[in-house]
Amino acid sequence: AGSRMPLHGTSNGDQTDPVDNQPRTPTQVACSNIVLDDRGLLLVREAKPSALGRWSLPAGKLETGETLRQAAAREALEETGLTVDVGPLVGIYHCPATLEGGSAINFVFRSVVLAGQIRTTPEHPEAVYVSRETVDVLLATHQIRGQHIAHAIAAADAGHEIPDQYIVEVPASPPPTTT
Repeated sequence: AGSRMPLHGTSNGDQTDPVDNQPRTPTQVACSNIVLDDRGLLLVREAKPSALGRWSLPAGKLETGETLRQAAAREALEETGLTVDVGPLVGIYHCPATLEGGSAINFVFRSVVLAGQIRTTPEHPEAVYVSRETVDVLLATHQIRGQHIAHAIAAADAGHEIPDQYIVEVPASPPPTTT
């Protein structure tokens, strides 16, 4: 079992790290797409300062009311202009401390392009297919954002799939009954 550090509430209700007394950023849940075909691996370059100009899989935060697969499909469309069929879950990756100061849980799916043409956005000024050799160079030079991506690519290459039975969508808990 991992060690747990206690959190202390501040006057405004935020949680702070007891070591450096800095506010903790909440854990982000992200849904990612591995789109790998005869053109290569689809990557996007992020423009936000915290991304440091690095490449990533088409991915983003889960929004309230979305399923994991809906989030992955939405993010692929928003970041690349491509409609994807979100296939099997190849891995779940937890990063307890990101460079941004929070933590992240990444659900990575193997996805297939159904329609669309690659387009860019100000948030993602580049979206390209890259060769496996280029992926290896980008990984070796830390130009890919997220240590989970190398693991996810290896899992996809090995045909790893987490069965859907382990992704159970449940409704909100009902309020307590009164007697």
